[in-house]
Amino acid sequence: MDWIKQIIECKKGNWESPGSLGQKIKKIRMLRRYTQKELGVMCGFSLSSADVRIAQYEKNKKIPREKILKAMCNALGVGEGALVHADMLSYQEMFYALFDMEDFHGLHPVKKEDGYYLRFGSDSIINDFLEEWYKMYQKYPRPRGDDEEEKYTLCRYEYPNEIAVVSQYELLKRKALQAEIENLQLKINDLENENKEGD
Repeated sequence: MDWIKQIIECKKGNWESPGSLGQKIKKIRMLRRYTQKELGVMCGFSLSSADVRIAQYEKNKKIPREKILKAMCNALGVGEGALVHADMLSYQEMFYALFDMEDFHGLHPVKKEDGYYLRFGSDSIINDFLEEWYKMYQKYPRPRGDDEEEKYTLCRYEYPNEIAVVSQYELLKRKALQAEIENLQLKINDLENENKEGD
């Protein structure tokens, strides 16, 4: 029944999707415990208009320009990708995005007894991200209290953080080692071939 209320509120112009840019700005601002005025001043607005500008963005009445969006991300301490408007994609566009992920990352549906799941190919970089996400998720087990839920939510918005840097570094190290192993294997094959020819 909640969806019916949402449709009614949406038609009245009162409902904002949680995935909208404005709702994300508001959510992160409140998690950081900033007022609209404080955030506006940190973004470079004058003291007299700071709260009004942030209120307009939060209600999706205005869309911040790229420069303001970057300043907002810096002020909120989140990556620029954290404020992507998640409601941009229609369901059909989302389906095609999943098909693209199938092509580029080996994503495919898997049926289990209790439902359907999405699985990525074993060599996809997405698996490294999923491993880090899983660890992050396990740090804040359910059920979470309000404080733990806030920490987990902020942790997601702050991603990529040191975890991502470490995981990228580890991935690069792993790829470099794999290249060395392949080089050494080629040298071994060459030596074996030379020995066979010499016999």
